[in-house]
Amino acid sequence: MEMEWGGEYSLDSSNLDCLLNILPGELEFQQILGDIDEKIKTNTSSMEHCLKELQLEINENCSDELLQDTSDCLQWLNNCSFSSIKPLSTPHGELIRFLQTVQNLLKNEQNQEDIILHFLLDLSSQCGVLFPCIPSGASFEFTSNTSLHGVEDDSTVDVQCIWNDVRLHLRRFLVNQLQNHQETNSGTLQQLQFKIQCLQQLSFLYPESEVLAKYQKMQNKLVSDILQKCVLESSGETNFEKMVHGYENSIPVLCAMIKEDLYILNGIIDPPSTVKFINETYLDTITEEMTILLETLCELQFKENALHGVKSSKSSKKHRGIVHVGG
Repeated sequence: MEMEWGGEYSLDSSNLDCLLNILPGELEFQQILGDIDEKIKTNTSSMEHCLKELQLEINENCSDELLQDTSDCLQWLNNCSFSSIKPLSTPHGELIRFLQTVQNLLKNEQNQEDIILHFLLDLSSQCGVLFPCIPSGASFEFTSNTSLHGVEDDSTVDVQCIWNDVRLHLRRFLVNQLQNHQETNSGTLQQLQFKIQCLQQLSFLYPESEVLAKYQKMQNKLVSDILQKCVLESSGETNFEKMVHGYENSIPVLCAMIKEDLYILNGIIDPPSTVKFINETYLDTITEEMTILLETLCELQFKENALHGVKSSKSSKKHRGIVHVGG
């Protein structure tokens, strides 16, 4: 299709001449390139000055380092591993007093958990404070009065025990919050964001793998309860039709739960782990519950058939006896 250009967009020779006249000439190009070159030289000079100052500072403060020129300085920066630089440790006495204060607040004051959690998170993220690290294992389920690192130093044990008590108290608070929101779940964005916040705060206190395992157990139980409730609430006796009807009623609720967990887990774990979580929490649990109920139905049906067979046999024998007497 041929497109016609009209008005101000017509490309005749006069317009092309005007367009060419707008382009800078050779002298202007030289001026532009000269300005760029001048800026590059200025930046180079500034960088060299900064490197020389850094070289002097390194030579003054690092007795084991003696840099001869800026090239050595660049090499030193290239070889320096900033990840190996550790923050200054908090003096033991101050750390003990701080954790004891937090511990006492949690035990003696009501409804301080949210404030303390946000305060601890700010200390960690904004101030770089490192709290005692607990190795993964069963630490989410119980607390121990012994050293969690196998260190015999009493001071280390004291710090870890107090921190363990603090995070156990906060864990109970957060898990209780999650469970309460499950019971009154309406699927609003605000509630979903609240669950995400709870999981993130739990992951600050405990290893992420243990937090997800605990959350998965909670969701597993909820799925089982929903399936059993839907089957029990169906009218009539427990039979295959009732089971199918009950599971049909549970499908919208379970689908909504799956969508919510996909939203919650997005950004917390990677997609393959999310798929694994959904399979294990929902699909596997549904299969297990259906298998148990079907086995129960089959067993009841087998007993019912056997009982019916016994009754039929007795009735037949009784009938034959009556016929025989009558004969």
